[in-house]
Amino acid sequence: MITNIYVLICAIVYIYIQFIQHDDRWSCALRLGGFYPPYIQERHQYWRFITCHFIHAEFLHFLMNAYALYQIGHVLEAWLGTIPYLYLIIISMLLSSLLSYSASQVSSRYYQTLTIGASGVVYGFFGAIIALGLILGGPFMSLLESSIYIIVINLIYTFVDRNISKTGHIGGLIGGILAIVMILALHIA
Repeated sequence: MITNIYVLICAIVYIYIQFIQHDDRWSCALRLGGFYPPYIQERHQYWRFITCHFIHAEFLHFLMNAYALYQIGHVLEAWLGTIPYLYLIIISMLLSSLLSYSASQVSSRYYQTLTIGASGVVYGFFGAIIALGLILGGPFMSLLESSIYIIVINLIYTFVDRNISKTGHIGGLIGGILAIVMILALHIA
């Protein structure tokens, strides 16, 4: 259910940007809540840490993220349950954005960059698969083994393509791992 809602919100925002609004799509993405460090630092618009993960301005970007969210999200949502799954999504969003924000404080190149898309959460799902496989094994290890090539190819692509937020992807991956470790620690305790 959470997966469907997330993908639906992304689709509605994408349709609005492409077909309804009358601004340039990048200006619209910024206006709707794209991750833009100057607005966070100077205007204190901290909600952008979350809202940027619902915004896509290009069709292929939207399609790839929506497909990954839908396919992987349903599996993780069924295995984890609604509340832990929602926790995984939020932690992945926050760490993706926090790492991107940290990079913007170190490098002016990242400071003036608009970042949008659900890929930080997709990488959070990758991190969750890694953590579940390595910690719990069993069917989770089977999922990790069948997904490892997709994860590695996506990581390579992250570092090859200049237009991809490396910090956003790595932050999401770390967020997914940490979220699963915390979920399992709380469940075991």
